[in-house]
Amino acid sequence: MEQTPPLSHEEIVGSSANRHAVIERMLASGETWNQASSGPAFLSLGEGEFRHHLKAIDNNLGEQTAIVADGFSKYLKMGEVPAPYYPWRFAIILRREKKLDLEKRFLAAWCEHFSDGVGARYAQLVDRLRKLA
Repeated sequence: MEQTPPLSHEEIVGSSANRHAVIERMLASGETWNQASSGPAFLSLGEGEFRHHLKAIDNNLGEQTAIVADGFSKYLKMGEVPAPYYPWRFAIILRREKKLDLEKRFLAAWCEHFSDGVGARYAQLVDRLRKLA
């Protein structure tokens, strides 16, 4: 993420072909967006199982890293902005482990790409970076 420049508006619009392919697959197969776009399997769990899974991985840095990396990869391919929950957990875990420099580097890279995300959690990630600066 640190080494990748943010996508331009044109690049995001250009990735619409990938999104259209997912929509076509959804229509043809009846799959959900997550299934058709090969999203993480846990996103297709029922609500109870999903909540249990989230709780189980809540403080697992490896799991959070993998989810953030997968979301970023999907953003580069499809222009789909990742959910902010997992980067938030990632930052919290780094803070607990007293890895403030790593947290700051991560948040700087995240915010370079997604500081204008819509929603409170995106703004909280930006604020968290400001407090570290």
